[in-house]
Amino acid sequence: MLLDEITNYLAGAGLGLTVGTNLWMLPVPETADQSIIQTMVLEYGGRPPLRAMGPSLGDPVAETPRFNVGVIGQYEQFQDARQLAEDVYQALDNLANTTLGATRYLLVRALQPPIYLAPDDEDNEHHFSINFEAVKERS
Repeated sequence: MLLDEITNYLAGAGLGLTVGTNLWMLPVPETADQSIIQTMVLEYGGRPPLRAMGPSLGDPVAETPRFNVGVIGQYEQFQDARQLAEDVYQALDNLANTTLGATRYLLVRALQPPIYLAPDDEDNEHHFSINFEAVKERS
């Protein structure tokens, strides 16, 4: 599954991310340690599957899901959170011909560089968001 594969890839990419500590495949739980920068990976609607060409369109050969990586840091962690968002962006953008888990990813591309979302008024947190699209072989 995309979330497992991308999350595990990020955990092994040398970014200081650990699944269940500061890296999540869902919104960051309220019980997470808010004193450290938190990262989450969320899947959302993608594009239609890619189909093989021939006399007529054939079965889907690739899927094009999209996902978001969010980085959340406390007010005084702005620079570190921004750097982590950039590092995630660099680690995933243009990732090609790579097998993650049991799935071959033809391409992972960023849809934009990290964007900054204003601090949350209640929690005074900085949020960075990066959207990606993956092209992965369909089994």
